Amino acid sequence: MAARVFAALVTTDAGVLTAADLVGGLRVSPASVSQAVGYLEGLDLIRRERDQRRERYLIDEDLWLRTWLTSARTNTVLAETARRGVELFDVTTPTGARLEHMRQFFARLGEDMAGGPEGVDDVLTVAAALVQAARPCQAAELATALGWPVGRVVDALRHAESRPDLTDPVAVLDTGSGGYAVGVKPDRLTAAQRTALRGDCSTILI
Repeated sequence: MAARVFAALVTTDAGVLTAADLVGGLRVSPASVSQAVGYLEGLDLIRRERDQRRERYLIDEDLWLRTWLTSARTNTVLAETARRGVELFDVTTPTGARLEHMRQFFARLGEDMAGGPEGVDDVLTVAAALVQAARPCQAAELATALGWPVGRVVDALRHAESRPDLTDPVAVLDTGSGGYAVGVKPDRLTAAQRTALRGDCSTILI
């Protein structure tokens, strides 16, 4: 029913229909139209306005942008829900790992739809600085080396920690003593692969 109401609004020359127009044109009950209209409004697909004593429904010029942004917000909510699940189950468990993949997917999709994550260039620059340093560094050290304000470095580090997919296959790690380093992203290598690589790589058959 919602699809029929939406199609009627899209295809009408006037671009505007009243509830009575929809009831008569679709030959359905007022209750069916009311329910469909409520559903479409919830998706930001149509807009309601009052003309004297009648309510009119229309599709305005900002429809597609609003729909796009609503979808982006929905993806962000799904990513945040998955993040809470990761905290509950722990990323090292199979359930936590699945939820982390879900979080990464919807976070990236939501940010791409909203115009891309803010500060992604700063995240990549800080990660590159840590790779170049080849040792743990504090935010103040990184700020001095990069010629940035400390706050900018701190923001980049926080963003890197919350979005490890941005620096994949490495991850920015908090060493626990105020310093930061880069390491392999936890889910990039299996336990067996990590063990094998700790030994003599010359003995590994390629």
